[in-house]
Amino acid sequence: MKNFEELSSMWTAQPQKEQITADTLLKQVKKGTQSLQQKLLVSILMMAATFIFMIVLFLFFLFNSWLTYAGIFITMGTILIYAILMYRDYRLIASHDPTVEVNIYLQKLKEYQKGRNRMNGKMLYVYSVLLSIGLGLFLIEILRSVPLLVEILAYLAFIGWMAFVTFYLRKKIIKTEQEKIGQVISRLERLKLQFKD
Repeated sequence: MKNFEELSSMWTAQPQKEQITADTLLKQVKKGTQSLQQKLLVSILMMAATFIFMIVLFLFFLFNSWLTYAGIFITMGTILIYAILMYRDYRLIASHDPTVEVNIYLQKLKEYQKGRNRMNGKMLYVYSVLLSIGLGLFLIEILRSVPLLVEILAYLAFIGWMAFVTFYLRKKIIKTEQEKIGQVISRLERLKLQFKD
């Protein structure tokens, strides 16, 4: 009988799972999805501005080498494709209201998470390589008139920056994004369970 009393006291001493009201969960979900939407929208607008800048370079500046034009086209194409993919993700998140259609929104958010995982995997490496090639070709003519040491330092800085962004910063950004998406999904699943109870 003593063991039963010890077991019973241990069971009651266990911390109870905190109950969060549906309103609080919905507010947290809306805040999380708005943060994701805002991040995507800012990224899309930055890419659009860069794309417009590249168009201005192409139309209003005269370059001597066809490599420069090839670099501009590669960069523009890469930016355009990636911006279209990001806009698709933005529309997927912004298309439903999590407070009205919890099940549908949860499904859309899981689709978004899978799509972002694919895009953040191999697709981001392809994006980085194409962007590096495009900008590298563009730099050939830009750096042609500078002293050799400055040219070498500029290329080293460019390669270093692209490597830093691709292999270090990218991982941190992906981790943060996945944590936010995971939090929103877990809150929606928790909300779904509360509605079932």
